[in-house]
Amino acid sequence: MADFKRYAVVREKFAREVVLLKSLGCVWGGCFFCDYKSDFDKDPKNCAAFNRAVLKKVDGRYGALQVIDSASFSELPDETADNIIHICRENKIRLLIAEQHWRYREQIPAIRRRFARHGIACKFIIGLETFDGGFRESALNKGMGFPDPKEIAEYFSWANLLFGLRGQSLSSLRADIETGLKFFERLTLNLFVPNSTRFERDGALAERFYSDALFERVKDADRIEILDVLDARAPDGLGGVGYPESGEKVSFGPIEFR
Repeated sequence: MADFKRYAVVREKFAREVVLLKSLGCVWGGCFFCDYKSDFDKDPKNCAAFNRAVLKKVDGRYGALQVIDSASFSELPDETADNIIHICRENKIRLLIAEQHWRYREQIPAIRRRFARHGIACKFIIGLETFDGGFRESALNKGMGFPDPKEIAEYFSWANLLFGLRGQSLSSLRADIETGLKFFERLTLNLFVPNSTRFERDGALAERFYSDALFERVKDADRIEILDVLDARAPDGLGGVGYPESGEKVSFGPIEFR
């Protein structure tokens, strides 16, 4: 079985390098639609060694590095965090972009202070999927509860949105984008790609999005990235990170997680 593509360079809209690392395991592990949580190694030394090999590819060409992993930044080995600091200093990277689950929001200030001591600013992304708390918690099981957008934005600079599932609509997406742009610096809109979970892509809904004036309005927006490996009309990408070179998503299959 092929592994995920772990490193890429993004040149459009917000130029940066992107790495996909392994975590020690997603403690929440409850998002119904996600199978990335299977990409982990509970052995800190093995996990750190794997991540070190990935991080060696970083060269600092844009001064910004985005770190993605199968859980939250706080669930990386501490040795990996030290390695990220070393890589950033060595390559004159002054901006780190990382992801964190809502349950770890209180750890963000300490992480920022830790990196700031080395001249590295941190911006955090939250995968909230939608501002519709009812759909997010009942259908997706994000485990966030029902914080309002202003509260979320006190901790996070970027927000990831998920679209293309049954139960969603163009009107709900319009509301998500409007709210996101009001409270956050940047948005990433992910069109759902089928994986090993029970969720299916609503192809008709995705097509309505691409045919709608909403897509024409947001596709070139500097503050919005639209990701969809299944449709060439999506204007953005992460260089294939999370997918093998063929573009087919790697799936670990369903597992019993904790």
